[in-house]
Amino acid sequence: MKAINTGMGVAALKAIGMLYPKEKRLFEDPFAEKLLSSFYKFIVILMRSPKIFDYLMKFREKSTPGVVGWLFCRFRYIDDVLKDSIAKKGLESVVNLGVGYDCRAYYIPGIERVRYFEVDHPSVIEKKKAKMKKILGKLPDHVVYVPVDFEKQSLDTELKKAGYDLTSKTLFISEGVTQYISKEANDNTMKYVAQAAPGSNIVFTYILKSFIEGKNIHKDIKTMYKLVVKRYKLWIYGLDPKDISDYLSKYNLSLVEDIGSREMKERYMKKVNLGLKIFEIERIALAKVIK
Repeated sequence: MKAINTGMGVAALKAIGMLYPKEKRLFEDPFAEKLLSSFYKFIVILMRSPKIFDYLMKFREKSTPGVVGWLFCRFRYIDDVLKDSIAKKGLESVVNLGVGYDCRAYYIPGIERVRYFEVDHPSVIEKKKAKMKKILGKLPDHVVYVPVDFEKQSLDTELKKAGYDLTSKTLFISEGVTQYISKEANDNTMKYVAQAAPGSNIVFTYILKSFIEGKNIHKDIKTMYKLVVKRYKLWIYGLDPKDISDYLSKYNLSLVEDIGSREMKERYMKKVNLGLKIFEIERIALAKVIK
């Protein structure tokens, strides 16, 4: 159930991001608030008051500096990658690994022309389908729901059963997933992605290995470390940015870019000036399948 709770928290942040005036938003998600549980919906409703919004945002920023800023930028970056992939044409499939309550399959322009495979734990997929059917009236034809337990089931087998074809040009999305699963499960995912058609891409986030190992834990990230690594042991896997290119090359994947807080600030946050910090413990990489 941790996966469900985590996904709901991310959806709540997307709904909160939509409370900014349009010119201050880094992303658009018309469905996030509709997916929320009663508790999170109540919080979002409260935050429609500017005073409560400012108070809660400042409180969150003080307790876990940089989390919200990073996530807002992360949402935008993956939106941009997906939009760019559609614009270039030739994209046939999207495989969203650990999709949670991400709704890109329902609102990104042109996405209806692409087969979109939503992959997650069976309990998450069941809830997501029920919620989206209630919101939309019926589930869209281009979206395929694929229940998979990454630690116990074969991604290859389950996607094949769902009708995914590895020979199709694909964008794989792995957002906020790698830190929750074992090294073996992450390696198996990369091995699978490498079998896709040449020119396919994967965009994935990863936590710094040094953070998982408890190194250089300064004041701003101390609370995060205590919660997600020490107390609840939610995050178990990380990577070193220095090793990313070599790591990917083992699986016939070529690194396109690997960016962190500095790039996100320049590329996105400076444009909207939300006054949010961007933490340095997660990065995002884009890689291409080569043969």
